[in-house]
Amino acid sequence: MSPTFWKGYSNRERHAEISNISSIISQFGDIVDFKLFSDVSISITMEVSAQNAGALLEALQDCIQIVEVTPLPAASAREIIIYLNLTFSVATGNLKIEVPQVPG
Repeated sequence: MSPTFWKGYSNRERHAEISNISSIISQFGDIVDFKLFSDVSISITMEVSAQNAGALLEALQDCIQIVEVTPLPAASAREIIIYLNLTFSVATGNLKIEVPQVPG
């Protein structure tokens, strides 16, 4: 089976949106992996039952704008992998993470 790809945009603050999306995903499946690209975007790999994929898509569309969706597989109990690429429109492209100084 070919992988399922979704592409979306968010106008909200990145930390709040990631928290919101992760709680939605946990209702329908699991986050397998994620990669942050500065503060501009995040790529999330999800494992979801094929029968829950449509409901997950609808739930995500309530909080983010999803612009590209590959066709969903037929509903079954089989697990599928979904790749979500989410871009944050309020990003600066200059992510700075303060690292505290640790003695030693």
